[in-house]
Amino acid sequence: MRRVALHGGDVTHGDGLELAGRTLWVAHNTSQTISRWRLTPDGGAAHLEHQVTDPSLQIPTTLVRDRGRLLVVRSQFDKGGPMGPGTPEAPFTVAEVRGL
Repeated sequence: MRRVALHGGDVTHGDGLELAGRTLWVAHNTSQTISRWRLTPDGGAAHLEHQVTDPSLQIPTTLVRDRGRLLVVRSQFDKGGPMGPGTPEAPFTVAEVRGL
């Protein structure tokens, strides 16, 4: 294990990670953000390329790339989970995030 120098942002509250080649996507749960990073060839640094923040992500916990799509699990942890009172809305859903 080694440290990676981050440029242009951070991965605070990073929960789900997806790595394909030198591109890394991060689901930031409490900030409702998905970010895309580009790693250097040696993997020693990463540069923030793009990020999307949207409350409709409903506390994203994990993500996956599938056939060019970025699919994100909406946890609803703010609805009766560890981050708030209430009751989650069934069924739980997966969001497709475009542009990342």
